Amino acid sequence: MRPVAAVVLVLGLASAAAGLAIAVVGFAPIPFGDSLSFFRKFFDAGGWDGYGLAELYRRHNEHRIVVPSLFFLLDIGLFRAGQAFLIAVIVVSSLAHAAVLAWLFRRLGHRGPLLAAFAAIAAGTALSPLAWENLVWSFQVQFIQVWLFATLAFAALAVGDGGQWRRVGGAVVFGLASTYTMANGLAVWPLLVGLAWWRGVRGAPFWLLAAVAAAVVAVEVTGFRPHGTHSDPAETLLQPLAVGHYALRYLTTAVAALGPTARDVLGGVLVLAVGGLAVDAVARPARYRAEHGVLLALAGFVIAAALLTALGRVGFGLAQADASRYATPSLLFLVVVLALALDRVAGRPSWAMAGAGGAAAVLLVPGLILAWKDLPAIAGSRDSRVNAIVEYLAGGYRPAAALSLFPRSSVVPARVLERLDAAGLGPFAERARFMPPADALRDPGRPLAAMCRGAVDGAVSDPVNGVQVWGWAADTASDAQPRWIVATGADDTVVAWGASLVWRPDVAAALGTRWGGRGFMATGDQAVDGPLTVYGVFDDGRRCAIATGIAAVPPRFLSGLPASAHPASGAWTVTDGGGPAGAGPGDPPPAATPAVGSLGLPSSRFEATLDLIPSAGPAELLVPVRTGPYPVGVTITVIDPATGGTLDGHGFGRPSADGWTWLVLRGTRSAPGHLLRLRATATGEGPWQGVAVGRPYWLPAAPQG
Repeated sequence: MRPVAAVVLVLGLASAAAGLAIAVVGFAPIPFGDSLSFFRKFFDAGGWDGYGLAELYRRHNEHRIVVPSLFFLLDIGLFRAGQAFLIAVIVVSSLAHAAVLAWLFRRLGHRGPLLAAFAAIAAGTALSPLAWENLVWSFQVQFIQVWLFATLAFAALAVGDGGQWRRVGGAVVFGLASTYTMANGLAVWPLLVGLAWWRGVRGAPFWLLAAVAAAVVAVEVTGFRPHGTHSDPAETLLQPLAVGHYALRYLTTAVAALGPTARDVLGGVLVLAVGGLAVDAVARPARYRAEHGVLLALAGFVIAAALLTALGRVGFGLAQADASRYATPSLLFLVVVLALALDRVAGRPSWAMAGAGGAAAVLLVPGLILAWKDLPAIAGSRDSRVNAIVEYLAGGYRPAAALSLFPRSSVVPARVLERLDAAGLGPFAERARFMPPADALRDPGRPLAAMCRGAVDGAVSDPVNGVQVWGWAADTASDAQPRWIVATGADDTVVAWGASLVWRPDVAAALGTRWGGRGFMATGDQAVDGPLTVYGVFDDGRRCAIATGIAAVPPRFLSGLPASAHPASGAWTVTDGGGPAGAGPGDPPPAATPAVGSLGLPSSRFEATLDLIPSAGPAELLVPVRTGPYPVGVTITVIDPATGGTLDGHGFGRPSADGWTWLVLRGTRSAPGHLLRLRATATGEGPWQGVAVGRPYWLPAAPQG
């Protein structure tokens, strides 16, 4: 028994250590995803002056996250929104939950190697790398604590010290904490009422608990409104098979390696087993202890949460149930079932220890494999978020980069970053962390130590994009990559800077490493003329030249219409949304009239086409364009209808300045002498993502030598 226990202990500690490593490696002091939504609400309410009880109670999607919001506020008030406090809360809460489960198992009478093995499994699954999303995303405080508070509510009621009033009081406090941590916490109340009756709670304490349960459920269900992008529970209730199937996948997320059929069978068997034990416990309560009741209630709580989740998300498909964050409740369910199973066979120590060893292999080893395999990708996700802040500081807001902070919208991160910056919160509480050393920006042209290995893959300089330079670099001797990149113009002043933070597997292969392999992106807010010189700056202060005399590609955008341009034939036809009224504030330039678009309209969705005959000689096409401030999803392309091929196009990553600019489409230089089609589209929802276009022009192209 002891050798098996030792192996399980090593696996449990290794899994917990791997989870901690992921929390450290994946961390950056940058809120992202739903964390940004919280900051948006915080600032919209007026910050500390306006954020109050109403904001705490307001729903986040379908959840009331009162308790997590208190932790978020603590992080703002005490730690300048640095996010590390929240990650620490996640880790401590996870370990605390594992300790409670081990304590319950011990109260069932188990000691020695079996208890040590179970405790190791509980700790290893609580911080499992399978649930890595919950370890790097500070917002997931809510997804960790909802289960902890439910367990504490059941334990306080069933095995807590003191009389019935004290036990019910503790259950109500922890039950409210679970409910107001995440919407799944509502499922705690019927289970608490049933557990109280089973444990012999009667009279006024029982009726108080029942009244609180009924009141909380009634208030929250009555005020419930489905999230706009989620399934409506009123409709999915009519699809019981689909809901049940999703729930089984949710419960077995942690054992996805078994395959879909085996998972469905395993999930069904375990649910039936838990249900059978619960029925037996009601029918023959004398055969069960209070701790059994807590474990059965907790298993029932996870099953109920799986069904509640399915009601709102079954429309996303079964694959959504395999999200990393769902590994936490899946592992909890499997560990609770394991505790009940080990308790059943504890009279046969060899069987019990063999079961613990097998469970450790199934529950812990996949997480260790994932940690080794995916840790570089997790670090790459962290670097993409850091790079969004670097680009914000170096070259103003760039929507494409900010999508790594909030994938669903380019507007939310823009507004939140501006407010965080103004308040000196989050990443802006330690701005120097996201900038090159001050002397590298003051004196970039001092003598260089050496040339770097690498290349500048491209450079852009125009009125819309400003300066962008990208590529990769490494030390010729050690293959270490410079952290910072600085680009200077003809007068040796800094025009762009950035960092080696773009995850590139091709660079990793070239350097022979699985942990490094980053490309760089340097940005500047203003266009410049003349060649660029690009430097790398290492952590120890050394500098190296990456490339000199770099000429930016010919500008994609012109600030004015050249005198030699002449109008193209044809008129825009709006095929989706928009219209002549959507050309934005003020009149477009006379040369761009007539104009169409979706600027200023309630929806930015827009598509327009224009058929035109190519110029008589080689020419570039100039399209007058104006975009909203966050034009992700805005594209302009020129197509050859005969072949369906795209001759040229541009997808916007930055707004077209404050007014109209001229987009240059060079793919028409050698276009065939038949009809071409120009298309402008905007796929966003809000008016800030719109576009307006006007009359295009032909610009005779200089002969190519």
